[in-house]
Amino acid sequence: MDDHAASQGSTLNGRYELGALLGQGGMATVRDATDRRLGRRVAVKILRADLAAQPRARARFETEARAAARLAHPNVVTVFDSGEENGIPFLVMERLPGRTFADEIAAGPVAIARVCDVARDILAALTAAHGAGVIHRDIKPGNVLMSEDGRAKVSDFGIAKTLDDMDQTQTIELLATPGFLAPERIAGEPASERSDLYSVGVLVYEALSGQRPFRGATPLALMRAIERGDAASLTALRPDVPAPLVAVVARSMALDPGRRFGSAPEMAAALESAATLDETVAIDRRPRDGTTQPLSLPIAIVSEAIVSEATVPTRASRVRSQAVAVGIGAVLAAIVLAAYISHRDPARPTAPARVVATTTSSTPTTAASTTTGAPETTATPEPGPPGKNKGGRGRGNKSKP
Repeated sequence: MDDHAASQGSTLNGRYELGALLGQGGMATVRDATDRRLGRRVAVKILRADLAAQPRARARFETEARAAARLAHPNVVTVFDSGEENGIPFLVMERLPGRTFADEIAAGPVAIARVCDVARDILAALTAAHGAGVIHRDIKPGNVLMSEDGRAKVSDFGIAKTLDDMDQTQTIELLATPGFLAPERIAGEPASERSDLYSVGVLVYEALSGQRPFRGATPLALMRAIERGDAASLTALRPDVPAPLVAVVARSMALDPGRRFGSAPEMAAALESAATLDETVAIDRRPRDGTTQPLSLPIAIVSEAIVSEATVPTRASRVRSQAVAVGIGAVLAAIVLAAYISHRDPARPTAPARVVATTTSSTPTTAASTTTGAPETTATPEPGPPGKNKGGRGRGNKSKP
């Protein structure tokens, strides 16, 4: 079968009638098709004719078929059948609308709730794949297809590897998209569950910010940036992303695989916790007095907590902290003093204080009082010698004739 034989209107194995072209990649084309036997629409992935003679390309197709046969999950694109027509292999998959998560990201940063939903679906697919001993090795937005109800489905297990057939001494061929490769894979180490989770972190970063975390003018420069962890701050690119979600992304993209999430379920649980924050709530990320700067990459993980490397408060923040401490001390002192005054003589009843002005004359002394707003114990004037008047515990005022 040549490329013309795999065109619209042709039939594979007398069963799959090919329709319109749905997509085309570097190794294969995907066409709409009809399964005549079951009367349903399917998608058929056909290896390019010029690659069919290459053993490595054919092996990739066989790998995808075997990996798909080990998986049956709502978030994994189902492979129904595989075959060969005139020496060219093909796969028969479930028919999806054709839109990928890459198409959504191309329109700009994606809503936080939507990103969390898609990431949750991807992690569910990886939970099933890793549980079956399958490492995907090429998680990226273009390999995440969308169903009609918006559910994400992971596809293209063509470069997947099973844990039981990995040769740990063999040089790893970097077939995956470089921008999503974990740094240890660039260094030649084999793929693992944690390298898949790293790729998920990069995907989430790109979906939230609208750009990939690492850039380079050449593939080599890009790989060097990945190895150094030179990612721009996600918080700076999109300030409305909740800090717990930033922390999930940062941890999944840690340079050291041992500091990443240990499994897809663990990362999914952390994501679920972060996603409980309401996206519509504005989160103030300005540095507080004595606090650190907002969390950004690169990161350090201490006792399973993700913190920023820039943890030294500025001089201005220290001055503000001292001012706040002095203010708090003054308030506490005022509270203690007020408590002492109000309880110093509980036996005396409280009443509004009176300011008493007295005069001395031949007639009986008359007291004129003015009430103030501050409560104090009222004292009754006592009789005294002529020209003197004592009130309460204080000394009387002398009156001149």
